Amino acid sequence: LRNNLDALNDNLYETQKLYENGLAEEESVEQLQITFSTVESQLNNAMRLEKITLQMLNLVMGLPLDSPTQLSEDLNDLAQAYVNPTILDAPFIMENNVDFKLVNNLNEQRYYELKLAKSRALPTLNAFLNYGSTAFSESFTFFDSEQQWFDSSILGFDLSIPIFSSLKRSASTQRAKIALEKAKTQLKETQEQIRLQLEKAKSDYQLAVEQYNTTQENLNLAERIERKNQIKYKEGIASSFELRQAQTQLYSAQQEYLQSMVDVINAKTELEVIANN
Repeated sequence: LRNNLDALNDNLYETQKLYENGLAEEESVEQLQITFSTVESQLNNAMRLEKITLQMLNLVMGLPLDSPTQLSEDLNDLAQAYVNPTILDAPFIMENNVDFKLVNNLNEQRYYELKLAKSRALPTLNAFLNYGSTAFSESFTFFDSEQQWFDSSILGFDLSIPIFSSLKRSASTQRAKIALEKAKTQLKETQEQIRLQLEKAKSDYQLAVEQYNTTQENLNLAERIERKNQIKYKEGIASSFELRQAQTQLYSAQQEYLQSMVDVINAKTELEVIANN
């Protein structure tokens, strides 16, 4: 935007001088003035947004809002680093996906809940051991060294076999079975959804890379066209309307190129999130 504004400022200055000397029409000055004002407004807005964005970044990093944060990379460098087609051929491990882990953990939980419900219908075996010493005396001589003590011990087992119980336990087991089947179904559906999301993310990333390359080529063409029209306009071959058309085409190509860089970064990030790379 700064480069565009500088170029427009030069054009506007030259055209005003030509108009003052009767070599250009007033309409040419007005058209350039409109374009200049529009680009100037966009630049001012971009500068305000830049400040707000840096403050948001400071907030996320836990820094004071007005900390002098310096970015080490620009958008173009970052986008080029994210253009990596080899990621499309990287092996996908389902177990690394966060959504799969959550549903798989639920599946294991339902399995153990069913196992617990079934275990309540199994026989239970309890063992017990009692040990003691007994002394018999007509008087209180329990602390005498000559007092005789008789040891005794009992070892036993208690086997409980549930023959009949209320329908509550059966219903609990049935609910656990249903919950496990639902968890299994949900696990299968999640796997299919993840595979579908992965294919879509790959397709979106491929499209983003293609559009990035295309918009880069279009920008180069638009810059050449605008430069040619600048020369033609200064030589009096092209009109101000033709120059403005070329400039508008250039601004549009610049905007599309910027958006394509953002799309590449977002698409690759989405693909990495699904693959958990």
